[in-house]
Amino acid sequence: MRKILFAALLGIVVVSTSAGVFDWERAVSLYKQGQFREAIAEFQKVLTEFPDHADSWKYVGLSYYQLKEYASAIEPLEKSLEQKKKDNRLDPDLYRALGQSHLALNQHDRALPYFEALTRAQANVAVNFHLLGVAYANLNRPEEAAEAFRKASKLDPKDADSFYYLGVQQFRTGKLTEAIASLRAGLVAEPQNVEMLGLLAESLLRYAGNESDEKKAATLFDEATRVAMTLKSVKDDAAAAELLGRAYLATKRYPQAEAMLSKAVEGTKTPNAALYFNLGFALSQTKSWPRAAEMFANADKLNPGDTNTLYYLGYVFENQRRYPQALDAYTKAYEASGRSNADIKASIDRVTPLAKQ
Repeated sequence: MRKILFAALLGIVVVSTSAGVFDWERAVSLYKQGQFREAIAEFQKVLTEFPDHADSWKYVGLSYYQLKEYASAIEPLEKSLEQKKKDNRLDPDLYRALGQSHLALNQHDRALPYFEALTRAQANVAVNFHLLGVAYANLNRPEEAAEAFRKASKLDPKDADSFYYLGVQQFRTGKLTEAIASLRAGLVAEPQNVEMLGLLAESLLRYAGNESDEKKAATLFDEATRVAMTLKSVKDDAAAAELLGRAYLATKRYPQAEAMLSKAVEGTKTPNAALYFNLGFALSQTKSWPRAAEMFANADKLNPGDTNTLYYLGYVFENQRRYPQALDAYTKAYEASGRSNADIKASIDRVTPLAKQ
């Protein structure tokens, strides 16, 4: 005859059978100690005798989750959820673990229903809405993602990640004023967050670049510069130098821009055309003609036929009195513009007689 002592989840289970003994308290203890393989083995002993024991299935699934074996975690978690539904028990941990397991496997469509259910069950828990936002974002549903992150940030004003992801969604949909506000709020929670600092500086530069009011634009450019300087003080790498260099360009501090952009080029394994162009522009403003010509030429190689690059390359050649090369660059720029740019046409007319000499 078997003697069974079966308590609640945090109680003790000791079952003696002819086949052996299992101990619920030990199984839970192994899980809490991070001995997940051993915990799985112990919980499986429980399930041999009680195959419908929902909490044992739950801990098996959670153990696999902790081991980052997400595919193995899903089946036991689903079994636990199914059994608890039969018993009319709601366990938010299961919805969260199932959703996160599917997220880890890039199965965002499968993760979504669990997070939707989770936010309905726990409407005052910030992390639930954050996870829902992540699922929506990965499913390219930016408006719903932004709304979820907005709710998360309202529930937890110290949740810097939700502010950041909200800013990302707003930035991607062109809502720069909203992105700036979200990122500013996020930096109150975490002032040295590298991702937020970078995105805020970028948002400010783009917004200021389209601002018709010069005073407002100047204020935004100054803020972008301060933010970029903070970023560089936190993480002094090529990306931070490039961002600060562009901010200096916008505020017409060309020597500083040249220094930062040069550092960015040196620190970037494969500089892109935009980086070469910006450095070339800074060098042209400080009249460093040979290096400016080199940078514009590099930009033209990577992005052939760009009107601005060819125009400034012509401008640099003209200031070097290399008139045939200037005429060639201006002519290519004029063709790239659709033969419609009056300034480029004037430049061609200006250097044509000089080139013939």
